[in-house]
Amino acid sequence: MKKILYLHQYFNTNNNTGGTRSYEFANALIDNGYYVYMVSGKTINRKNIENLDNFEFFSTNTKYSNSMSYLRRIFTFLNYIVKSIVIGIKLKGIDFVFATSTPLTIAIPGYILSRYHKAKFIFEVRDVWPDVPIELGVIKNKLLIKILKKFELFIYNKANHIIVASRGMLNNLLNKGVNRNKISVITNMANVKLFNSVRVDKDKEKNMLKLSDNFICIHPGAMGFVNGLDYLLDVAKKIGKIDTEVKFLLIGDGKERGPLITRKNTENINNVIFLKSIPKTSIIKMIKSSDLGIMIVRNFKILEDNSANKFFDFLASGLPILINYAGWQKEELDLYKLGFSCSSTNYYDMVEKILYLKRNKELYKEMSKNSKTLAKDKFSRNICCNKLINILKNL
Repeated sequence: MKKILYLHQYFNTNNNTGGTRSYEFANALIDNGYYVYMVSGKTINRKNIENLDNFEFFSTNTKYSNSMSYLRRIFTFLNYIVKSIVIGIKLKGIDFVFATSTPLTIAIPGYILSRYHKAKFIFEVRDVWPDVPIELGVIKNKLLIKILKKFELFIYNKANHIIVASRGMLNNLLNKGVNRNKISVITNMANVKLFNSVRVDKDKEKNMLKLSDNFICIHPGAMGFVNGLDYLLDVAKKIGKIDTEVKFLLIGDGKERGPLITRKNTENINNVIFLKSIPKTSIIKMIKSSDLGIMIVRNFKILEDNSANKFFDFLASGLPILINYAGWQKEELDLYKLGFSCSSTNYYDMVEKILYLKRNKELYKEMSKNSKTLAKDKFSRNICCNKLINILKNL
């Protein structure tokens, strides 16, 4: 039985808040005869892990929050690096080391442990670091930027295989001279089976939120700087003066959550509801009880390459989708008629498109059907997981 050392600092199950890509990959690996050692920074209740036969979970107990300062985040990355290496060297018979970013620093224990175990090294890129923090102005020191870029290329060259989460990320790596033959694109997955297994009484859920007879626009996920959710408050404030039936449900945590709530209260934007982060199964209920999925990011070119979980969750739920950025997801929206892309600077464009979809029932139904179809035919869990299994077999 082949053994995989899987490094993911932010590993989650369906009973945790946050993305569950690694959980689904781990289950698929186990189903295909692999033994998985997962090393996370988080502490997970083992009762939440379904398949315990060929799975061992280790935690470095590294506390992390999006609300942390950038300096504190660096210390958490260092904490995970050291502790994961200590855990990893105690394991025996490792055939593959799979390290998934972010952060880019996870490549350090990934590379070191692959060398120690003489194992194949697979590096998964979910956000292209250090490009993202550089373009956002988080990292400005020229010497540090030079060091990080050299380290990035070092890791790409040393990895036996690289997985990226979008076509845009693939092009980014190709422009840096990375060998195309060692890169595979595996987007995040639309877990249709999981969504279908969660039964929802839409009217009951809306009633619990005191949103009966309302048209709910949902945005689940982080509320940080990159998300730029002031844009969505602008949309809500404007639309509240036109159609009182439209409500906005924002679910998540992050550094901007407090300021956003303060602005909502100060400006009396009463058609916006904030909820704290909730487990995946609860998020599914909220999404299936909503009418429209919304995705917002700030106007930075690098962010167009992202592969946000919420996009695929909306597809699995059969929701039409609105986004305010360009890139590969806009291309999917346009090609398969899943929803609309809106101006990144003129929020009134989104106001108009929300109202247009709300009032055009036939178009709404068509886009909803298209979302479900694409989820099954292109982004399903089986399709994404089978790509990973084939990569391992080829290695």
